[in-house]
Amino acid sequence: MAEVARRTGIPITTLRFYEKELPGLFPVRKTRGGHRRYEERDVQRFAAVRRLTREGVRLADVRRVMMSRGESDALREDVDLLLDVHHAGTRAIDEVARKLEALETRVSRLEHVPRRRTWLGRIPRE
Repeated sequence: MAEVARRTGIPITTLRFYEKELPGLFPVRKTRGGHRRYEERDVQRFAAVRRLTREGVRLADVRRVMMSRGESDALREDVDLLLDVHHAGTRAIDEVARKLEALETRVSRLEHVPRRRTWLGRIPRE
């Protein structure tokens, strides 16, 4: 919790207040030692709550807005994952295309090399 307070500039007492007043928005996960454990998205949510409340938005409204964002956030994460997979596939295709082009260049060069005669003086058939 101290790390979240340091990163966001929000006092620990306020972080606990947000947890209490905005149930469901900050699921409390704890280590075996009983310390709260937060993910990056939790840190971002705390910062967003702080910005909204400083702008005069009531906590009830913050909760409503932030809870509705959960669905779009999950969708955004899915879209981001699909884009990552797409980009990885595109990179793989580009790599295969580069290798194919290199092979075609080598084949083209080999086609222009005169065929060697065998020791019998004939050109081998393909």
